[in-house]
Amino acid sequence: MSRLAFVVLLLACAQVATAQDSASSFASAVKPLIEAHCVDCHGPDLVKAELRLDTLSQNLHEPATLAAWVKVHDKLVAGEMPPRDSDRPPTAMLNGAITWLRQHLQTASLEQQQKSGRVVLRRLNGTEYENTIRDLLGLPDLKLKEMLPDDNSAAGFDNVSAVLDVSATHQLLYQEAAEKAILAAIPAHPIIPFSDTRTGRVMTQKGPNFQQALTRSCRLEGDSLIFYSKLPRYGLCSTPSVPTAGRYRVRISIGAVGEGVKFVPAAFLTVEQSGREDPVVREFRDIPVGKPQVIEIEFDLKRRQAFVINMLSTWDIRAFKKPIEEYTGPGLIVDWIKIEGPIDSFPPVSYERVFSGVPLKARSVVNAEAQGKKPPTIAENRTEQNWLFDPLMPSSNQPKADAERLIRSFVQRAFRRPVSDELQRHFVDGVHRKLDAKESFLDAMLYGYKAILSSPHFLLFMEPGTATVNAQEELASTQLDDFALANRLSYFLWSTLPDETLLAIAARGELRKPDVLREQIERLLGDPRAQRFTENFTGQWLDLRKIAATIPDPHLYGDFDGTLLWAMPRETWSFFNEILRHDRSLLEFVDSDWTMLNERLARHYGIPDVVGNELRKVSLPADSHRGGVITQASVLKVTADGTQTSPVLRGKWVLERIIGKPPSPPPPDVPAIEPDIRGATTIRQQLDKHRTIAVCASCHVHIDPPGFALESFDPIGGYREFYRASARTPGGIVMLPNYTGRAFYRGLDVELGGETHDGKKFQNIEEYKQILLADPDQLARNLTEKLLIYATGADIQFADRAVVEEIVNNIRTKNYGLRTLVHEVVQSRVFLNK
Repeated sequence: MSRLAFVVLLLACAQVATAQDSASSFASAVKPLIEAHCVDCHGPDLVKAELRLDTLSQNLHEPATLAAWVKVHDKLVAGEMPPRDSDRPPTAMLNGAITWLRQHLQTASLEQQQKSGRVVLRRLNGTEYENTIRDLLGLPDLKLKEMLPDDNSAAGFDNVSAVLDVSATHQLLYQEAAEKAILAAIPAHPIIPFSDTRTGRVMTQKGPNFQQALTRSCRLEGDSLIFYSKLPRYGLCSTPSVPTAGRYRVRISIGAVGEGVKFVPAAFLTVEQSGREDPVVREFRDIPVGKPQVIEIEFDLKRRQAFVINMLSTWDIRAFKKPIEEYTGPGLIVDWIKIEGPIDSFPPVSYERVFSGVPLKARSVVNAEAQGKKPPTIAENRTEQNWLFDPLMPSSNQPKADAERLIRSFVQRAFRRPVSDELQRHFVDGVHRKLDAKESFLDAMLYGYKAILSSPHFLLFMEPGTATVNAQEELASTQLDDFALANRLSYFLWSTLPDETLLAIAARGELRKPDVLREQIERLLGDPRAQRFTENFTGQWLDLRKIAATIPDPHLYGDFDGTLLWAMPRETWSFFNEILRHDRSLLEFVDSDWTMLNERLARHYGIPDVVGNELRKVSLPADSHRGGVITQASVLKVTADGTQTSPVLRGKWVLERIIGKPPSPPPPDVPAIEPDIRGATTIRQQLDKHRTIAVCASCHVHIDPPGFALESFDPIGGYREFYRASARTPGGIVMLPNYTGRAFYRGLDVELGGETHDGKKFQNIEEYKQILLADPDQLARNLTEKLLIYATGADIQFADRAVVEEIVNNIRTKNYGLRTLVHEVVQSRVFLNK
């Protein structure tokens, strides 16, 4: 017998022996528990028909079987199986079954990871795709995500490989998006200078129907415009629309007026002339009260966009019934606005990224040269309208040589790793075939670039690894190579492709060194692109992406406005950044004695002495009900429907996002609660009917406590002691302080307090937070799992649990620091392996 055959025979015998030992130990460790305490519900009588334990296979290498036994293990550990009201099994029997399951589930899960990796082949999601092309081409405002199908989510995130499919529709739309991106990189015409200066008086004459705003929300003082409220679209304090896209320099003579105020917040926006696109807020400034000063700023504007100044105000000027000249409240005064540009370099950076060294010529000139005709003369003072019908396009005198040079350079950057000469030649040959077919240089290059940007090498995370062997000469894992690690790190912290520095370290094979990796984590976190990590991670972990999904009822919540909506997510982003930047404890996501506020949010929270629109760290008063993210307005808004709050929604959110113990889905035959918006009953009374149903009570005992703890906060995150009602109630009318003319009816009082599933009572949100903080490891465990899922693009598997526990143990000694946690995640086996 050959040596190889002998080894194979030994391995086969070992597997058979292992399987026999496993079956034997199962029969002694797990089967007695099932037969004595589980088959009544999960046996032949099928009381729990979804899980039959007496016939469930013990082959843990089958994914469905493995998942079923993981569920059994977790129910046993949680004490939910057998049910609490049934006879309890002997402690030794229960612990023996749990130990056997834990050991064998760990082994089976780890073997599966060693065989094929944790992460199945995954593609860029819409956000990553858009960011990658923006950064690859130097087009920061390019919108491509809206062209693609929506991404599915799993385990709370939309970058999980298991649900990121690739269809024929995807491929078609990727090619369309790639064409849009490449064409956007080509300037349609040379820079056409534009300049305009307008005084406040001139603006009122140029703006359509501006007279409707005069004497109501604004007035003229000499040539200056003073306005006291947000101006409507028909009367904007703005420049004219610019004729060509580019970067513009804007100078403004602006000041503020108003008794008793130091600053007046102003918004700088861009507005499209056609009105087809919503205004885009580019910047906020706190304008000091006093003599106008000149401010100079720069903005990128699209063709037919205008620069606009507007006032941020919750004050409804219509409530002031006297002549506008007698109003002494806050306002902005604008003497003049001057705009000039474009001030960009030419050709732009985007063109150099894809057509570096290739001349730009008018299309008529290119066509004439191709036909051997005399090129037309292009007038130096040619207008943009002329250029629209005869745009610039790249024209090469050595098309094949330029095509090969450009394609070879681009494909290396696009694929984010070294590319073989054979693969480079594949794309070059495709472009050359188009040129041989007499297609234009632009069309041939478009073909090549579209092929690259819709290639699996661009769209998918190529994660080849190196097999490693442990001390026992057994296959231990499949490590990511340095380029795959560079990609995983960059998309984790930047949501985009790695930069040249990271790729250069990967090329030297040094990225896996712990000290080097730590240094690069710090560098990436210190880069402005790390804001994408903050927004993308919190947008999904805390559901902040849904911040604008609902519009609060204006009759009930007249104190809600766009300024508050703008500030809500920024408080949470700034809060997350502050904890991350200074390695503060992740426990502060549950409770803290500080938060990030501007004047508008502080007024909403009832916190005095915060002036201006800039968010800053503010110590909370001792009697404040705020602290942590769960009492921030952003979270409280996304966990409500705009009109009513639901302890079920908020309780489920806390269990899933903060505690990490999501409830089971509700039974299909139990109707949802319809809130009584007339204020006749409280939600607590309505939930009573659910708790009378046994199958509902088992979940609501977990869901309701955190939901009721947050019931003191309304749908826009304001603290309340009673509900707002839309119909007349015995409580009468309540006027909103600081919001003249806005009122609602007083409903029933909010019922405070509750009791957790394990009997811990609380009277308010402050006491409930302390209950959560009593188990800091669980809070850390939950956030660790969330970060691992987001960082790797795969859900937590059983073999990952040991890694999670190791990370939690490590960060416990560092006060559960968030920055420390990010480092631990990246240095973990789960992150470093396929």
